[in-house]
Amino acid sequence: MFPLHACKRDLGHARNSEATHAITLLWLALWIALTSCQRIDPGTKYPTVTTNYGKLRGIKKDLNNEILGPVEQYLGIPYATAPIGDRRFQPPEAPGSWQELRNATQFAPVCPQNVHGVLPEIMLPVWFTDSLDVAATYIQNQSEDCLYLNIYVPTEDGECLTQHG
Repeated sequence: MFPLHACKRDLGHARNSEATHAITLLWLALWIALTSCQRIDPGTKYPTVTTNYGKLRGIKKDLNNEILGPVEQYLGIPYATAPIGDRRFQPPEAPGSWQELRNATQFAPVCPQNVHGVLPEIMLPVWFTDSLDVAATYIQNQSEDCLYLNIYVPTEDGECLTQHG
């Protein structure tokens, strides 16, 4: 037979052990939650992120602005399958996934559009018409396959509130 005080000590040790395991699991869950909202390689000029469709490589850019800080750019990310062939004039379908690291450092084609000749320039302020010339340089590469997003992510440290899938 064991003395009663020995049983109490063993039960206390078991309770402490359970509490230690619970605290360890709590810290592990907290660590996983905090690291899951981080990028794969923060601090690099070419950050990578993992999406539901595959991995993307972006680029870190300074905006040369007093108010806005540097951002990570992920450019030309497909948000739907190209509406060609039988899919033309049909509702959009989710894009296909990719296995390799996708380069998201270049703009994708924009939808066909004509900047000049659409608005009566005689009625517009000069600052607006000058901006049209600047905008026209960004729409040189046009295509009907233009279902792409450009995503800009601030690089300042911030609180990770939620995780989106």
